[in-house]
Amino acid sequence: MSRQTLLFALLFLVALAAWQLGDIELVPEPPTEVENYQPDFTAKNLVTTRFDADGRRTERLESEYAEYYQILEQATFNKPVVYMFDKQGEAEWKVTADTGVLNTDDNVILRDKVHLDGLLPTSFISTLDTPYLELDLVTQNVRSNQKVSIVGKDFQTEGVGLKGHLERQYFELLDQSHAIYFNEKR
Repeated sequence: MSRQTLLFALLFLVALAAWQLGDIELVPEPPTEVENYQPDFTAKNLVTTRFDADGRRTERLESEYAEYYQILEQATFNKPVVYMFDKQGEAEWKVTADTGVLNTDDNVILRDKVHLDGLLPTSFISTLDTPYLELDLVTQNVRSNQKVSIVGKDFQTEGVGLKGHLERQYFELLDQSHAIYFNEKR
């Protein structure tokens, strides 16, 4: 017997022994469940207003269409409009977008054509435009990681990334910012 034939015979015996000893039944993987969330309720032309303990308006939310998902603890909006009111109950800020999500911790995420208007004559900024904005309704903090354009009475500035606070009228562009300042006519 040649050496090659002997190796093939040995390999065959090892394979046969492994097959006999390895008569292990494989457990099939459990089927994966596809989550198909359905909204708990839907609304058209939604208007909701929040008041403080003294009865003054603090926020108003409007939307052409809204869906609420209790299991996700969030609501989604088409064409949302958010009004923020100052301590005297005057509309101070108006924020619009194409889509939005409100989480139960009062964090609003606005996407696509986000536009913020300063409604009071004393507002530091007139308009803010960005494709993405996060707004905390409790603390009034805002932030974005996208391109931001801000126009004020005496300036115009653009950059990438934003953090700020609506009530304190504090806004900081985080990267690639440049500004144009206008001098008052004397």
